[in-house]
Amino acid sequence: MIKNLKIRKTCTALALAGTLGLSLTACNKQVVDFNKSFNVAIEPNGDSISVVPITKYADYQGSQVQFVTTDGLVVLSSTHQLQLMKADSENALTRYTSHLVDDNDTINYYSTDIEYGDVFNKTIIDLQFEFKKAIILKGDSAIIMDINTWKDYEEDDKIQIRLEDGTCILTDAANIKLLDVRNAPEDAALNYATSLVGDKEKVKELKK
Repeated sequence: MIKNLKIRKTCTALALAGTLGLSLTACNKQVVDFNKSFNVAIEPNGDSISVVPITKYADYQGSQVQFVTTDGLVVLSSTHQLQLMKADSENALTRYTSHLVDDNDTINYYSTDIEYGDVFNKTIIDLQFEFKKAIILKGDSAIIMDINTWKDYEEDDKIQIRLEDGTCILTDAANIKLLDVRNAPEDAALNYATSLVGDKEKVKELKK
């Protein structure tokens, strides 16, 4: 009697698997993610669209993502607005970004040094924990500041920074970028902030 029950359960499971197999053939969901290649970070911010070529990226729980620009700037950001894109050609990139802008919007390239193609560039083990600068976005303006320490809270997407004078700021991850400029040009932070807001006049630096 028990054997018969086992047979019935097996047959039911096989029938169900067959049914699922038939239904999955008409499904276009990618069950396993094989794409580990992104070469551009795109971020709409007010009237500006920032386009940043990248060489590496790492993603985390919550909304946080980290990327490295082609000139060595490391950015910890949030995907609330930021998009990582795998663009196979300049035409593909232009076609997509042109649909993000309205009549008064501008597309700002941090750099045009974009490497097209399919290259695995995901950082599997992230050992990047040093960020000495931050950019806080407020509408169409940006503030660059030096920081002593930082802490993230993945469960509710907040980041806390402590400035050199002891001031602490806690904000949503969507409002702030953490930067490591050690391997980047001297003006990398300014250039990145400018790409986000569209004009150097809209970028301020918090002085000591």
